[in-house]
Amino acid sequence: MERVATPGWHWYVKYIPANDTYAKPNVHQGGPYVGKELLRIAFPELTARAEAEKNPDLHLSALVASHGLAQDVRLIWYNSRRVEHKSNGRDEARLTNWGGMDHPLVAEEATGSLVVFAFQQPSPSKDAAGLELWITDSAEEDDLILETVGPVEPGSGVLFSPSAGMMVQAVRRSPCSLRDDELLPEWRVELPSGEAIVNMVLDRMRGRRLGDVDDRIIKRRACEYELFLSIESHVVLPRVKEGFVNVEEFVRFANSVTNRRKSRAGKSLELHARAIFNEEGVRHSWTESTEDKRTPDFIFPSIEHYRDDAWPATKLRMLAAKTTCKDRWRQILNEAKRIPEKHLLTVQEGVSTPQFREMRDEGVQLVVPRELHGKYPDDIRDELTTLEEFVAVAKSLE
Repeated sequence: MERVATPGWHWYVKYIPANDTYAKPNVHQGGPYVGKELLRIAFPELTARAEAEKNPDLHLSALVASHGLAQDVRLIWYNSRRVEHKSNGRDEARLTNWGGMDHPLVAEEATGSLVVFAFQQPSPSKDAAGLELWITDSAEEDDLILETVGPVEPGSGVLFSPSAGMMVQAVRRSPCSLRDDELLPEWRVELPSGEAIVNMVLDRMRGRRLGDVDDRIIKRRACEYELFLSIESHVVLPRVKEGFVNVEEFVRFANSVTNRRKSRAGKSLELHARAIFNEEGVRHSWTESTEDKRTPDFIFPSIEHYRDDAWPATKLRMLAAKTTCKDRWRQILNEAKRIPEKHLLTVQEGVSTPQFREMRDEGVQLVVPRELHGKYPDDIRDELTTLEEFVAVAKSLE
Protein backbone atom coordinates (compact mmCIF):
# COMPACT_ATOMS: atom_id res chain seq x y z
CA MET A 1 0.00 0.00 0.00
CA GLU A 2 2.88 2.37 0.71
CA ARG A 3 4.60 1.51 -2.56
CA VAL A 4 1.58 2.35 -4.70
CA ALA A 5 0.49 5.47 -2.80
CA THR A 6 2.74 8.01 -4.55
CA PRO A 7 1.56 10.47 -7.25
CA GLY A 8 0.69 8.82 -10.57
CA TRP A 9 -1.11 5.84 -9.02
CA HIS A 10 -4.88 5.27 -9.17
CA TRP A 11 -6.59 2.59 -7.09
CA TYR A 12 -9.72 0.77 -8.16
CA VAL A 13 -11.07 -1.21 -5.19
CA LYS A 14 -13.91 -3.71 -5.52
CA TYR A 15 -15.34 -6.94 -4.19
CA ILE A 16 -14.99 -9.63 -6.85
CA PRO A 17 -18.46 -10.89 -7.86
CA ALA A 18 -19.23 -14.40 -9.08
CA ASN A 19 -19.56 -13.06 -12.64
CA ASP A 20 -15.85 -12.12 -12.56
CA THR A 21 -14.67 -15.56 -11.44
CA TYR A 22 -15.18 -19.19 -12.39
CA ALA A 23 -17.80 -19.63 -9.66
CA LYS A 24 -20.24 -19.45 -12.58
CA PRO A 25 -18.24 -21.08 -15.42
CA ASN A 26 -21.08 -20.96 -17.95
CA VAL A 27 -21.31 -17.17 -17.81
CA HIS A 28 -17.69 -16.25 -17.07
CA GLN A 29 -16.87 -12.89 -18.66
CA GLY A 30 -13.13 -13.48 -19.10
CA GLY A 31 -11.92 -11.24 -16.29
CA PRO A 32 -12.87 -8.47 -13.86
CA TYR A 33 -15.10 -5.62 -14.98
CA VAL A 34 -13.45 -2.15 -14.92
CA GLY A 35 -15.56 0.93 -14.19
CA LYS A 36 -15.81 3.78 -16.70
CA GLU A 37 -14.81 6.42 -14.17
CA LEU A 38 -11.41 4.72 -13.83
CA LEU A 39 -11.12 4.37 -17.62
CA ARG A 40 -11.68 8.10 -18.16
CA ILE A 41 -8.98 9.03 -15.65
CA ALA A 42 -6.33 6.29 -16.00
CA PHE A 43 -6.89 5.39 -19.67
CA PRO A 44 -7.72 8.62 -21.56
CA GLU A 45 -6.31 7.32 -24.86
CA LEU A 46 -8.31 4.08 -24.71
CA THR A 47 -11.41 6.09 -23.79
CA ALA A 48 -10.99 8.23 -26.92
CA ARG A 49 -10.48 5.15 -29.10
CA ALA A 50 -13.65 3.57 -27.74
CA GLU A 51 -15.77 6.24 -29.42
CA ALA A 52 -15.05 4.95 -32.94
CA GLU A 53 -12.84 1.83 -32.85
CA LYS A 54 -14.51 -1.52 -32.24
CA ASN A 55 -13.33 -3.35 -29.11
CA PRO A 56 -10.14 -1.31 -28.55
CA ASP A 57 -7.58 -2.93 -26.27
CA LEU A 58 -4.11 -2.61 -24.80
CA HIS A 59 -1.67 -4.75 -22.83
CA LEU A 60 -0.40 -4.08 -19.30
CA SER A 61 2.32 -5.56 -17.15
CA ALA A 62 0.64 -6.86 -14.01
CA LEU A 63 2.06 -7.85 -10.64
CA VAL A 64 -0.26 -9.75 -8.31
CA ALA A 65 1.71 -8.57 -5.29
CA SER A 66 -0.33 -10.60 -2.79
CA HIS A 67 0.72 -13.82 -4.52
CA GLY A 68 4.06 -12.89 -6.11
CA LEU A 69 2.85 -13.41 -9.67
CA ALA A 70 4.06 -11.26 -12.60
CA GLN A 71 2.40 -11.42 -16.01
CA ASP A 72 1.01 -9.45 -18.94
CA VAL A 73 -2.75 -8.89 -19.12
CA ARG A 74 -5.14 -7.37 -21.63
CA LEU A 75 -7.59 -4.54 -21.04
CA ILE A 76 -10.34 -4.70 -23.66
CA TRP A 77 -13.34 -2.41 -24.07
CA TYR A 78 -16.24 -4.31 -25.63
CA ASN A 79 -18.23 -1.51 -27.26
CA SER A 80 -20.53 -2.96 -29.94
CA ARG A 81 -23.47 -1.10 -28.40
CA ARG A 82 -21.63 2.19 -28.77
CA VAL A 83 -19.93 1.71 -32.17
CA GLU A 84 -22.39 -0.56 -33.97
CA HIS A 85 -25.49 0.78 -32.16
CA LYS A 86 -26.65 -2.71 -31.24
CA SER A 87 -29.44 -2.69 -28.68
CA ASN A 88 -28.21 -6.04 -27.35
CA GLY A 89 -24.53 -5.13 -27.64
CA ARG A 90 -21.98 -4.53 -24.90
CA ASP A 91 -20.35 -1.41 -23.55
CA GLU A 92 -17.98 -2.58 -20.83
CA ALA A 93 -14.26 -3.02 -20.22
CA ARG A 94 -12.62 -6.07 -18.67
CA LEU A 95 -9.13 -7.20 -17.67
CA THR A 96 -8.46 -10.55 -19.34
CA ASN A 97 -5.68 -13.07 -20.07
CA TRP A 98 -5.08 -14.17 -16.48
CA GLY A 99 -3.97 -17.61 -17.57
CA GLY A 100 -6.57 -20.11 -16.48
CA MET A 101 -9.26 -21.09 -14.00
CA ASP A 102 -6.82 -21.55 -11.10
CA HIS A 103 -5.45 -18.00 -11.16
CA PRO A 104 -6.01 -16.44 -7.68
CA LEU A 105 -8.00 -13.52 -9.16
CA VAL A 106 -10.53 -15.56 -11.15
CA ALA A 107 -10.56 -18.89 -9.28
CA GLU A 108 -13.89 -19.82 -7.73
CA GLU A 109 -12.64 -19.22 -4.18
CA ALA A 110 -11.80 -15.58 -5.04
CA THR A 111 -15.51 -14.78 -5.18
CA GLY A 112 -16.30 -12.12 -2.59
CA SER A 113 -12.64 -11.14 -2.05
CA LEU A 114 -11.73 -7.48 -1.74
CA VAL A 115 -9.17 -6.52 -4.40
CA VAL A 116 -7.06 -3.39 -4.90
CA PHE A 117 -6.15 -2.73 -8.53
CA ALA A 118 -3.39 -0.08 -8.52
CA PHE A 119 -2.71 1.49 -11.94
CA GLN A 120 0.47 3.48 -12.59
CA GLN A 121 0.00 6.32 -15.08
CA PRO A 122 3.06 8.05 -16.58
CA SER A 123 1.17 11.30 -17.25
CA PRO A 124 -2.47 12.49 -17.12
CA SER A 125 -2.72 12.39 -20.94
CA LYS A 126 -1.29 8.87 -21.32
CA ASP A 127 -2.78 5.46 -20.59
CA ALA A 128 -1.57 3.63 -17.49
CA ALA A 129 1.21 1.21 -18.35
CA GLY A 130 1.47 -0.88 -15.21
CA LEU A 131 -0.82 -2.60 -12.74
CA GLU A 132 -0.34 -4.05 -9.26
CA LEU A 133 -3.01 -6.05 -7.40
CA TRP A 134 -3.63 -7.15 -3.86
CA ILE A 135 -6.22 -9.88 -3.31
CA THR A 136 -7.17 -10.07 0.35
CA ASP A 137 -7.45 -13.39 2.14
CA SER A 138 -8.78 -12.31 5.54
CA ALA A 139 -11.14 -9.88 7.23
CA GLU A 140 -8.09 -8.22 8.80
CA GLU A 141 -6.66 -7.37 5.37
CA ASP A 142 -10.10 -6.13 4.27
CA ASP A 143 -10.24 -3.82 7.29
CA LEU A 144 -6.76 -2.42 6.64
CA ILE A 145 -7.76 -1.43 3.10
CA LEU A 146 -11.20 -0.13 4.10
CA GLU A 147 -9.59 1.99 6.82
CA THR A 148 -7.76 3.76 3.99
CA VAL A 149 -10.30 3.98 1.16
CA GLY A 150 -13.57 3.98 3.09
CA PRO A 151 -16.58 1.69 2.50
CA VAL A 152 -16.88 -0.30 -0.73
CA GLU A 153 -20.34 -1.38 -1.88
CA PRO A 154 -20.74 -4.78 -3.56
CA GLY A 155 -21.38 -4.19 -7.25
CA SER A 156 -19.70 -0.77 -7.22
CA GLY A 157 -15.96 -0.28 -7.48
CA VAL A 158 -14.38 2.68 -5.68
CA LEU A 159 -11.85 4.87 -7.47
CA PHE A 160 -9.35 6.17 -4.93
CA SER A 161 -6.53 8.67 -5.27
CA PRO A 162 -3.91 7.56 -2.70
CA SER A 163 -1.72 10.65 -3.04
CA ALA A 164 -4.74 12.83 -2.23
CA GLY A 165 -6.13 10.42 0.35
CA MET A 166 -9.60 10.78 -1.17
CA MET A 167 -12.16 8.78 -3.09
CA VAL A 168 -12.82 10.02 -6.63
CA GLN A 169 -16.53 9.70 -7.22
CA ALA A 170 -18.76 11.07 -9.97
CA VAL A 171 -22.05 12.23 -8.38
CA ARG A 172 -24.99 11.58 -10.68
CA ARG A 173 -28.12 13.69 -10.55
CA SER A 174 -31.06 11.50 -9.59
CA PRO A 175 -34.35 11.81 -7.69
CA CYS A 176 -32.41 10.69 -4.62
CA SER A 177 -29.62 13.28 -4.73
CA LEU A 178 -29.98 16.59 -2.90
CA ARG A 179 -29.44 20.09 -4.28
CA ASP A 180 -27.19 22.46 -2.39
CA ASP A 181 -30.16 24.54 -1.25
CA GLU A 182 -31.77 21.44 0.31
CA LEU A 183 -28.91 20.94 2.79
CA LEU A 184 -29.52 21.87 6.40
CA PRO A 185 -26.94 24.34 7.79
CA GLU A 186 -25.81 21.94 10.53
CA TRP A 187 -24.78 19.34 7.91
CA ARG A 188 -21.96 21.63 6.80
CA VAL A 189 -20.47 21.15 10.26
CA GLU A 190 -21.33 17.48 10.79
CA LEU A 191 -22.91 15.13 8.26
CA PRO A 192 -26.21 13.48 9.25
CA SER A 193 -26.13 10.08 10.91
CA GLY A 194 -26.75 6.88 9.00
CA GLU A 195 -30.19 6.55 10.62
CA ALA A 196 -31.10 10.11 9.59
CA ILE A 197 -30.05 9.39 6.00
CA VAL A 198 -32.13 6.19 5.89
CA ASN A 199 -35.12 8.19 7.16
CA MET A 200 -34.56 10.71 4.36
CA VAL A 201 -34.57 7.85 1.85
CA LEU A 202 -37.87 6.58 3.23
CA ASP A 203 -39.32 10.07 2.92
CA ARG A 204 -38.08 10.58 -0.66
CA MET A 205 -39.38 7.16 -1.70
CA ARG A 206 -42.64 7.54 0.19
CA GLY A 207 -44.73 6.25 -2.71
CA ARG A 208 -42.75 3.00 -2.93
CA ARG A 209 -43.43 1.46 0.47
CA LEU A 210 -45.67 -1.29 -0.86
CA GLY A 211 -44.73 -4.23 -3.02
CA ASP A 212 -41.91 -6.73 -2.95
CA VAL A 213 -39.59 -6.28 0.05
CA ASP A 214 -36.60 -7.68 -1.89
CA ASP A 215 -36.99 -4.99 -4.56
CA ARG A 216 -37.59 -2.37 -1.89
CA ILE A 217 -34.36 -2.96 0.02
CA ILE A 218 -32.19 -2.96 -3.15
CA LYS A 219 -33.67 0.27 -4.49
CA ARG A 220 -33.56 2.02 -1.14
CA ARG A 221 -29.91 1.19 -0.57
CA ALA A 222 -29.03 2.52 -4.04
CA CYS A 223 -30.99 5.68 -3.28
CA GLU A 224 -29.23 6.08 0.07
CA TYR A 225 -25.80 5.84 -1.55
CA GLU A 226 -26.64 8.51 -4.14
CA LEU A 227 -28.19 10.75 -1.49
CA PHE A 228 -25.14 10.45 0.77
CA LEU A 229 -22.72 11.20 -2.08
CA SER A 230 -24.69 14.29 -3.03
CA ILE A 231 -24.60 15.58 0.56
CA GLU A 232 -20.90 14.83 0.80
CA SER A 233 -20.11 16.58 -2.50
CA HIS A 234 -21.79 19.79 -1.33
CA VAL A 235 -19.93 19.70 1.99
CA VAL A 236 -16.53 18.15 1.17
CA LEU A 237 -15.69 19.56 -2.26
CA PRO A 238 -15.78 23.26 -1.22
CA ARG A 239 -13.51 22.45 1.71
CA VAL A 240 -11.03 20.65 -0.58
CA LYS A 241 -10.97 23.63 -2.93
CA GLU A 242 -10.12 25.95 -0.03
CA GLY A 243 -6.86 24.09 0.50
CA PHE A 244 -5.06 23.22 3.72
CA VAL A 245 -2.45 24.98 5.85
CA ASN A 246 -0.35 21.86 6.39
CA VAL A 247 -0.31 18.10 5.92
CA GLU A 248 -1.64 17.41 9.42
CA GLU A 249 -4.75 19.48 8.74
CA PHE A 250 -5.33 17.66 5.47
CA VAL A 251 -4.88 14.23 7.08
CA ARG A 252 -7.38 15.08 9.83
CA PHE A 253 -9.91 16.19 7.23
CA ALA A 254 -9.40 13.12 5.01
CA ASN A 255 -9.76 10.82 8.02
CA SER A 256 -12.98 12.54 9.06
CA VAL A 257 -14.44 11.98 5.58
CA THR A 258 -13.49 8.29 5.64
CA ASN A 259 -14.92 7.83 9.14
CA ARG A 260 -18.23 9.40 8.09
CA ARG A 261 -18.46 6.99 5.19
CA LYS A 262 -17.73 4.01 7.43
CA SER A 263 -20.29 5.16 9.99
CA ARG A 264 -23.00 5.33 7.34
CA ALA A 265 -22.11 2.10 5.56
CA GLY A 266 -21.67 0.02 8.71
CA LYS A 267 -25.35 0.15 9.67
CA SER A 268 -26.96 0.73 6.26
CA LEU A 269 -28.26 -2.77 5.50
CA GLU A 270 -29.35 -3.30 9.08
CA LEU A 271 -31.31 -0.02 9.20
CA HIS A 272 -33.07 -0.71 5.91
CA ALA A 273 -34.03 -4.21 7.11
CA ARG A 274 -35.38 -2.72 10.34
CA ALA A 275 -37.50 -0.22 8.40
CA ILE A 276 -38.99 -3.04 6.32
CA PHE A 277 -39.76 -5.16 9.39
CA ASN A 278 -41.59 -2.18 10.91
CA GLU A 279 -43.54 -1.56 7.71
CA GLU A 280 -44.49 -5.22 7.38
CA GLY A 281 -45.57 -5.51 11.00
CA VAL A 282 -42.90 -8.08 11.87
CA ARG A 283 -42.37 -8.17 15.61
CA HIS A 284 -38.67 -8.18 16.49
CA SER A 285 -36.01 -6.99 18.91
CA TRP A 286 -33.11 -4.98 17.57
CA THR A 287 -29.55 -5.19 18.98
CA GLU A 288 -30.60 -6.75 22.29
CA SER A 289 -28.13 -8.87 24.26
CA THR A 290 -28.36 -12.65 24.44
CA GLU A 291 -25.67 -14.72 26.19
CA ASP A 292 -22.28 -13.31 27.22
CA LYS A 293 -23.36 -9.79 26.19
CA ARG A 294 -23.51 -10.80 22.54
CA THR A 295 -25.84 -8.63 20.47
CA PRO A 296 -27.32 -10.17 17.32
CA ASP A 297 -28.83 -7.63 14.95
CA PHE A 298 -32.37 -9.05 15.15
CA ILE A 299 -34.21 -11.57 17.30
CA PHE A 300 -37.73 -12.76 16.33
CA PRO A 301 -40.34 -12.51 17.68
CA SER A 302 -38.65 -10.69 20.60
CA ILE A 303 -35.83 -10.84 23.10
CA GLU A 304 -38.44 -11.57 25.80
CA HIS A 305 -39.48 -14.73 23.96
CA TYR A 306 -35.81 -15.67 23.57
CA ARG A 307 -35.20 -15.31 27.32
CA ASP A 308 -38.32 -17.32 28.17
CA ASP A 309 -37.15 -20.93 28.52
CA ALA A 310 -40.74 -22.12 28.13
CA TRP A 311 -40.94 -20.64 24.63
CA PRO A 312 -39.90 -23.32 22.10
CA ALA A 313 -36.63 -22.71 20.28
CA THR A 314 -38.31 -23.84 17.06
CA LYS A 315 -40.35 -20.62 17.17
CA LEU A 316 -37.31 -18.34 17.43
CA ARG A 317 -35.23 -16.82 14.66
CA MET A 318 -32.19 -14.57 14.51
CA LEU A 319 -30.96 -12.48 11.61
CA ALA A 320 -27.60 -10.82 11.11
CA ALA A 321 -27.12 -8.16 8.42
CA LYS A 322 -23.72 -7.96 6.73
CA THR A 323 -23.06 -6.23 3.42
CA THR A 324 -20.41 -8.85 2.61
CA CYS A 325 -20.03 -12.24 4.20
CA LYS A 326 -17.00 -14.04 2.75
CA ASP A 327 -14.79 -13.87 5.86
CA ARG A 328 -17.32 -12.45 8.32
CA TRP A 329 -20.06 -15.05 8.54
CA ARG A 330 -18.32 -16.92 11.38
CA GLN A 331 -18.78 -13.84 13.60
CA ILE A 332 -22.47 -14.69 14.05
CA LEU A 333 -22.15 -18.34 15.09
CA ASN A 334 -22.28 -17.68 18.85
CA GLU A 335 -24.68 -14.75 18.89
CA ALA A 336 -27.82 -16.65 19.97
CA LYS A 337 -27.16 -20.09 21.43
CA ARG A 338 -30.84 -21.07 21.61
CA ILE A 339 -31.17 -20.74 17.85
CA PRO A 340 -29.09 -23.35 16.00
CA GLU A 341 -29.76 -22.01 12.49
CA LYS A 342 -28.45 -18.49 11.96
CA HIS A 343 -29.93 -16.41 9.16
CA LEU A 344 -27.58 -13.95 7.48
CA LEU A 345 -28.85 -11.13 5.23
CA THR A 346 -26.25 -10.03 2.69
CA VAL A 347 -26.00 -8.14 -0.61
CA GLN A 348 -22.70 -9.77 -1.61
CA GLU A 349 -22.79 -10.68 -5.30
CA GLY A 350 -22.23 -14.41 -5.05
CA VAL A 351 -20.19 -16.86 -3.00
CA SER A 352 -18.31 -19.95 -4.13
CA THR A 353 -20.08 -23.29 -3.85
CA PRO A 354 -17.51 -24.72 -1.36
CA GLN A 355 -17.89 -21.69 0.90
CA PHE A 356 -21.66 -21.90 0.77
CA ARG A 357 -21.52 -25.57 1.75
CA GLU A 358 -19.23 -24.71 4.66
CA MET A 359 -21.67 -22.08 5.84
CA ARG A 360 -24.60 -24.48 5.67
CA ASP A 361 -22.63 -27.14 7.55
CA GLU A 362 -22.16 -24.60 10.35
CA GLY A 363 -25.87 -23.76 10.39
CA VAL A 364 -25.80 -20.45 8.50
CA GLN A 365 -28.60 -19.79 6.00
CA LEU A 366 -28.09 -16.95 3.53
CA VAL A 367 -30.89 -14.44 3.00
CA VAL A 368 -30.31 -12.66 -0.31
CA PRO A 369 -32.62 -10.18 -2.09
CA ARG A 370 -34.18 -11.90 -5.10
CA GLU A 371 -32.58 -9.56 -7.65
CA LEU A 372 -29.13 -10.87 -6.66
CA HIS A 373 -29.92 -14.60 -6.88
CA GLY A 374 -28.81 -14.70 -10.52
CA LYS A 375 -25.31 -13.71 -9.42
CA TYR A 376 -24.91 -16.94 -7.40
CA PRO A 377 -23.81 -20.33 -8.79
CA ASP A 378 -26.68 -22.35 -10.27
CA ASP A 379 -26.20 -25.31 -7.93
CA ILE A 380 -26.87 -23.26 -4.77
CA ARG A 381 -29.40 -20.72 -6.04
CA ASP A 382 -32.42 -22.78 -4.96
CA GLU A 383 -31.00 -22.96 -1.43
CA LEU A 384 -30.98 -19.19 -0.93
CA THR A 385 -33.76 -17.56 1.06
CA THR A 386 -35.31 -14.33 -0.19
CA LEU A 387 -36.04 -11.51 2.24
CA GLU A 388 -39.74 -11.90 1.42
CA GLU A 389 -39.60 -15.57 2.44
CA PHE A 390 -37.83 -14.72 5.68
CA VAL A 391 -40.41 -12.03 6.50
CA ALA A 392 -43.23 -14.55 5.99
CA VAL A 393 -41.59 -17.02 8.41
CA ALA A 394 -40.87 -14.29 11.00
CA LYS A 395 -44.54 -13.22 10.91
CA SER A 396 -45.69 -16.77 11.63
CA LEU A 397 -43.66 -17.24 14.82
CA GLU A 398 -46.24 -15.90 17.28
